[in-house]
Amino acid sequence: MRGEGRRIPPHGQGSASTVKIGFVTQWYPPETGTAVPRAIAQGLGILGHEVHVLTGIPNYPAGRVYEGYRVRPYSSELDGDVTVHRAPLYPDHSRSSARRMVNYLSFAVGASAVSLTTRFPTPEVWLTYSSPATAALPAMLPRRRQRPHAMIIQDLWPDSVLGSAMATGFVTRALGRPLAALSHATYRSADSIGVISPGMRDVLVGRGIQPDRILDTPNWVADQHTPSDDRQDLRHRLQLRDESKVFLYAGNFGEMQSLTTLIQAFDEASHADLVLIGDGMMRAEVERVAATRPNVHVLPPVPADDVPTLQAAADVLVVSLQDTPLMRVTMPSKLQSSMAAGKPILVQGAGDVAAVVERARCGAAGPPGSTELRRAVQGLASAEASALGEMARRARDWYEAHYSAASGAARVENLLIHAIEEHTR
Repeated sequence: MRGEGRRIPPHGQGSASTVKIGFVTQWYPPETGTAVPRAIAQGLGILGHEVHVLTGIPNYPAGRVYEGYRVRPYSSELDGDVTVHRAPLYPDHSRSSARRMVNYLSFAVGASAVSLTTRFPTPEVWLTYSSPATAALPAMLPRRRQRPHAMIIQDLWPDSVLGSAMATGFVTRALGRPLAALSHATYRSADSIGVISPGMRDVLVGRGIQPDRILDTPNWVADQHTPSDDRQDLRHRLQLRDESKVFLYAGNFGEMQSLTTLIQAFDEASHADLVLIGDGMMRAEVERVAATRPNVHVLPPVPADDVPTLQAAADVLVVSLQDTPLMRVTMPSKLQSSMAAGKPILVQGAGDVAAVVERARCGAAGPPGSTELRRAVQGLASAEASALGEMARRARDWYEAHYSAASGAARVENLLIHAIEEHTR
């Protein structure tokens, strides 16, 4: 890979080992499901860079402002050695296309305004965590375009919007072309683009992005797992059967997770209990479908720091996605955290994420609503402890080889090197 093993070269007032990075991400802790942007920021900080995160007021995934925060023009805090700058936004994560668009656009405008103040230091290189595509606006402002700009694409736009609950007929007709134009403009603005899955690279090349501008930057998560064989706390709390295997999903209850079809896949699994922990716009529907199934348990969300303990108490960890063209090229960070936990993995989904689990031989996979998925559930539920132990070992080995924090941070640093080199040509 180009630039492998090199440190970021001097740019402006920076040094060969320290560069001031403006990292734009709409979502950041304490919000649920934000382990990846935090890992990126912390990883670059560990490498010696000065990282300034430009983010919004925490409100994801329920669309409600977190306790201790309020919407105001500017606030800041420290996350270890990383400075977090918070911009105002309209809090929302509903199924309303209009309100969600206002949420995205309000962050783009608020973050751009903050980036132009003296409170936010002028970065030597921009790094945008995209999605949403609108998050790239601060780095695209004329005053800022003289700086190198790297992007890490988490969700392809406009695909992720047009394939979601937001995609009413009106949205598709009125916003399809403008969103496509906006998305392509953000890709063109970037000097380098990081992708989190092989399929995503193929899509971008097919849309005219030069292959040499695209680098592989698979997500990683901080290794917070504490190995434990104590499964009794979770079992006692839920009054689960001793002989049952516990399958755990902890995360967002959104449309893209297709949790209702996941629940249905456990109808014939007599030795499996599915535990769902989290929140989101589909929670009420998930609770309704789970209510008639005694082996499905829906619990409230927990702090991110509690998730590793719950993972350690489970027998199998679950990654769940719809089967759509977009989801087939998506690589959710839940895969990395599950591998880091050293547990067998059930994937409801298809495409890149299922392929990784199959290549690593650390679990089983099947598309939503399929016979393959039901067989995968039943196979893991009936597997011997020794077989599950082998899957767990292979999951952890794959994490160490491909998704560790050290390798992940080095890849992102290399993406920034590439952006600086391309920008100065």
